[in-house]
Amino acid sequence: MNTSRSSKPRRSLPMPLASSRYLFILILAVLTSLATFTDVRAQGRGRTVPPDIYYAGFPAFYEGDYVGAAEAFTAANGNAIRSTEGLWVDSICYSTMLGECYYQMGNNAKAMESYNKALLIFVENSNWMLRISTESLGAVNATTSDLRTGVTWGASSRNTFIGSFPDVYPMLQGNTPAQNQQVARNGGVLMSQQIFPVRGGEVARCIALAIFRRQEILGSVSEHDALTRSVAGILQRRAAPPNHWLGVLVDVQNGLALAAIGKTDEAVQTLQRSLAVAGQFDHPLTSLALLQLGRIALEQQNLNAAQTYFLEASYAAAGFQQYAQVEDALDGLTHCSMITSPGQMPKGLIELSKWGQLRNLDAIKAKLALALAEANIYMDNIPAASASLETARRTMARRSMSQGRIGVRYGYLSALISFQSGNASAGSSSLAAAINANRAISTRLFQTQLTNQLFVANTITERAAQTLFDELLREPTDADWISDPFETLTVLLTPNAAAMENWFNTSVIRKQPELSLELSDRIRRMRFFSTLPLGGRLLALRWVLESPDTALDTKAKLQRQELLTKFPNLKVLQEEAAKLKGELAQIAVQPEDKEAYAKQRGLLEKMVAVSDQYELQLSAIALRRTPSEFLFPPLKTTAQIRDQLDDTQLVLSFFSTSRGVHAFLFTKKDYLTWTLDNPRETKSKVTSLLKQIGLVKRDAPVQGKVLTDPEWKTTSEELLKLLIPSLKPGFWANYTELVVIPDDALWYVPFEALHTDDGLGAGHMVPLTDLIPIRYAPTTSLAVPQKSARPRPQNTAIVVGRLFSGEDAAVTQNHFDRVEGAFVNPGRIDRPTAGPSSMLAKSWDQMVVIDDSEDANRGEFWNWSPAQADRGKTGSDLAAWLRSPLGGPEVIYLPGFHSGAEDALKGSLSGNDLFITSLGMMATGSETVVLSRWHSAGSASMAIVEGIGKRLASMSASTAWQEAMANVRQMPLDLKLEPRLKGVDPSTVPTLDYPYFWADMMLIDTGIRPRTE
Repeated sequence: MNTSRSSKPRRSLPMPLASSRYLFILILAVLTSLATFTDVRAQGRGRTVPPDIYYAGFPAFYEGDYVGAAEAFTAANGNAIRSTEGLWVDSICYSTMLGECYYQMGNNAKAMESYNKALLIFVENSNWMLRISTESLGAVNATTSDLRTGVTWGASSRNTFIGSFPDVYPMLQGNTPAQNQQVARNGGVLMSQQIFPVRGGEVARCIALAIFRRQEILGSVSEHDALTRSVAGILQRRAAPPNHWLGVLVDVQNGLALAAIGKTDEAVQTLQRSLAVAGQFDHPLTSLALLQLGRIALEQQNLNAAQTYFLEASYAAAGFQQYAQVEDALDGLTHCSMITSPGQMPKGLIELSKWGQLRNLDAIKAKLALALAEANIYMDNIPAASASLETARRTMARRSMSQGRIGVRYGYLSALISFQSGNASAGSSSLAAAINANRAISTRLFQTQLTNQLFVANTITERAAQTLFDELLREPTDADWISDPFETLTVLLTPNAAAMENWFNTSVIRKQPELSLELSDRIRRMRFFSTLPLGGRLLALRWVLESPDTALDTKAKLQRQELLTKFPNLKVLQEEAAKLKGELAQIAVQPEDKEAYAKQRGLLEKMVAVSDQYELQLSAIALRRTPSEFLFPPLKTTAQIRDQLDDTQLVLSFFSTSRGVHAFLFTKKDYLTWTLDNPRETKSKVTSLLKQIGLVKRDAPVQGKVLTDPEWKTTSEELLKLLIPSLKPGFWANYTELVVIPDDALWYVPFEALHTDDGLGAGHMVPLTDLIPIRYAPTTSLAVPQKSARPRPQNTAIVVGRLFSGEDAAVTQNHFDRVEGAFVNPGRIDRPTAGPSSMLAKSWDQMVVIDDSEDANRGEFWNWSPAQADRGKTGSDLAAWLRSPLGGPEVIYLPGFHSGAEDALKGSLSGNDLFITSLGMMATGSETVVLSRWHSAGSASMAIVEGIGKRLASMSASTAWQEAMANVRQMPLDLKLEPRLKGVDPSTVPTLDYPYFWADMMLIDTGIRPRTE
């Protein structure tokens, strides 16, 4: 092949594009058979590399047959030049293009292996350009055939020409005579010098492409990558023939490497000056330089500049038949347009569809069809969007791209169109499949896993790891939703527990206790979100749209205004729901006459219909480029929480990791933190305490001899000292309230029963509840109230069933009679409700459930019924309680709830039954949830409910609970009302002053207080 400069344009493919896949297969088979005939001659002089078989992979690649293309590039790799010094520069091309196939198929790990191999070969042959015989290359001139003239979507404004570059560069390989003489004297390998014809432009392009794509996959991790730094260091030395146009190619590579190590300003300057040879001729790396400039502009939110760069990149790429870079430019252009003008057709998409080259470029055709589909969705032209999506499907048919990045994007847009068309079932199915597939190809999830590996291997510093985790594990920002809602949803639904724990560990190692506390709350939120549909995105939208104005900050108010402006039907549905809710509130909780019952049923049916429409529209919005604040659970800084505390309030927050249990004890002014290094010992002590209290198995009989055994007091004292090692006698006398934020097994600890020295001398030990009011919160930010005062209740729904299986009607009536008088406007529910309790409860201010609840500690945290009256029916489970319209009882009492404490922590329990339940109830708007850790199912639990209920109007919930417990401990034992007791002698157990009775209930509360004059 002629190695001198040609007047014809350099072709990326030495053979024409195959018009048929079958032709490609035939050519590949022939070339592969020739490639297998290798001998000494194959390694010798006159052999052009990469060989023609390498280019046989490109038609398949551009058709979206990435598996077929990978086979071709692998076959070409079999002809790689090898010597005693290893692989030569031609292998850079095989590895890079194999990496491109893996990348398009979504296999980030395999793609990185290939790109790494390509760049390691480059590092070993970093002076390869200095071996080029530049005398035969000649000067660069404009090509006589500018392929940009066929471009239909615009024209370059850069006033440059497509340069004419030689396809093959002559390169010297081996030692010079002087070097061989040195070897003869000192030892080594004698190698004669030979000239190899090398397609140097393709080698240079692949080096640049490997750098470019690695940064895309690695993101910010790239700045901490040793290979990236090594490549950047080599390229900064600019190993190219002096004063020659080859140096421009090295400059592009250098600019890409500078961007990869975070030197953005230097990268921009280097790339801009390397866009053209002599300032006039575009070269084979121009498109990659422009793509990188576009990527940087996009990151800097300079969207107009980014769009211009991407357009220019598409022209340069088309001029050199670099169709994969045309795809990259199309992605960038679509991305910019959907951010700046989501309701308009992105510039150039329609015109691009008329490009003559598309007939053999199925990958571009599929991406173009998907871009058109998304644009039409945002233009509310669903028929056109569906047609474009069908075009994409047909284009992908029988191509491996349907299993890669393009296919996954197709799944996401299918879900979006289904929701937009009103087909929630199809939308949910498509989205679930797309999210699952996207987890495997997500670059952000890959970066998170890689950062975690680097941290564990101690390859990066704690500071670097923390910075990376801050970025990768962040909660969704407005920019995330606007830029890529699909990737954002995928990350939300993939909690990455190990990485989150190490994110927390970085702050511990760096001795940042307040940050540690804030990170623990962030991680709790992410755990909660990961259990919700769409990772909490729907809940976030509900809170932005439906919370009281007083609960919204300025940003959330603006988001609400924008949502209601864009989607005016939401306002109509909100008003209809509010009207129905008001009408329901005028009807008795359980109507006695048929007319009122029929009216309630009719209103509930309408409420369900409105809710269904609202939820369907929310699901469509959730998948769109629409920001929404995550208002619940709230997220506050440590400073903000402390600022809301009274001077004598004390917060004790625990956070469990695989290394230990971290404790944070703080007040308005003081702060203390420590670590429990042996979580197993802590859990073992909790288990022992629960067994000594009498808990062995769900609803199992409690033996009388257990009640009189004082061993639990010693165990509880030891457990408290284990949890708070520095605890001194009299400590609690300085404070008026303790707020506990449990985690893991500590959710099952009855802190109110733990014994402590009262500080009065003589080592007198008393239960903690004797010294200080206690309440619990699921997150530290919920330790302080979100409202200024507790609303005055107008009604109370009291669900009456059987608190314990088999109890007679007289016992049930006794329970109801005990609590009825403690609540405002009580309404009894003792038969199935007229409609879903999740809808009916939106008109209740308080709810008391005197019924045995299903277990929520079996992993199905959202599938049990809080109200129990319509248990097992559609709309009864906790998940349905979160549906719009937002709302639920302000105060909820669940004395029949079961948690893992009842089985003495058998199995792998993590406290999620209590954590998810409490947050789930509070997500409806509740401020106070009173539930049973274990099901004592007797008079004591009902007395606690009564005691709290009648006091809430005049005092804080924790004080009400403290006083209620004190009263219960003085109550006489009535065996007829305690169904779980067995073998009890009333003379030895005269009262209920035993923790089995009075410590079963748990108060979860934000600290909200009644309004006082």
